[in-house]
Amino acid sequence: MDEIKTLGFDWEFGHEELSLQVSSYANNGCLYVGLYNKGEEGFEPFGDLTVNLPMSSMIPPESNEAYISGSFSREKLQFIKKHELGVLLPEEGFSGYCTYAKVAFDMERLREFDPKGMEEYLRGRNVQEPPKKEGKKRKHEQKER
Repeated sequence: MDEIKTLGFDWEFGHEELSLQVSSYANNGCLYVGLYNKGEEGFEPFGDLTVNLPMSSMIPPESNEAYISGSFSREKLQFIKKHELGVLLPEEGFSGYCTYAKVAFDMERLREFDPKGMEEYLRGRNVQEPPKKEGKKRKHEQKER
């Protein structure tokens, strides 16, 4: 049996060792990344790394792009950067009065943590080659967070 890989996540309540789950949102097939914490009886949901914003833009995100969930978003962005899971993009998503950072994930890096979920996600998106973590070419400079 394969051992589940984890990554360290630091937040205001301490340090957690989290695993990643890759999937897609049912209504539009966009990238979903979930976080799981190892409990006494195995892994249990810790939270969502991404959020589904189907009405955020007239153009759907690339298959490697997703918006970061607003809860503890600063810590989540640090987690992504620290573990080289992706790069922050200049675009933001909006829902109500909230804004959400957009990230271009490194699909090969995500595959290291959830190979089965990644294969299912790419098959659902009909993607042959996973995009590189750079994302689309951008005219604007990336905002510092």
